[in-house]
Amino acid sequence: MPPPPTHLDPSEIGTKDYWDTTYTSDLSTNSQNPTHTGTTWFTTSNASPLTLSYLHSIIPPLSQTSTTFLDLGTGNGEMLFLLRSEGGFTGKMLGIDYSPASVELASRIAKQKGYKSEEVGFRECDILATEEWEEGEFDVVLDKGTFDAISLNEEIDELGRRVCEGYREKVVGMVKGMV
Repeated sequence: MPPPPTHLDPSEIGTKDYWDTTYTSDLSTNSQNPTHTGTTWFTTSNASPLTLSYLHSIIPPLSQTSTTFLDLGTGNGEMLFLLRSEGGFTGKMLGIDYSPASVELASRIAKQKGYKSEEVGFRECDILATEEWEEGEFDVVLDKGTFDAISLNEEIDELGRRVCEGYREKVVGMVKGMV
């Protein structure tokens, strides 16, 4: 039997309270200044444009009109907006986050940008605690930091594992062709 995995030390970044506080603050600031779109992870490493570039390099190419995207831990929705505005993707896009303030912020920004909810939608969802997904519902599932945060959470699941250990099995089932 393999040894148990080595885990990262727990941190407040791995807690729902941390993200609720962060996005509640961003919502408040956005209310006063709509140009403030909140926290975006990995901006200094240019992660979002690099992800977009990678998605455009896939062979065979992804369909601009029918590829469906799920953004895990969507935060302010920035990645989905980039896929629409600069990536040219027009298929179904859904951003999920377990922070209701994140979902409210992303929905508000989408409206400010003129997107309809059926184009770029957002929903409150804790992927580790839900079974509501149809198997293979999305062509592309994006994670730009969610697993990092989950790995800093010290909670234990029903199998006695750190919650991050159940992440892969949840995500793989959401991707078309992976089940």
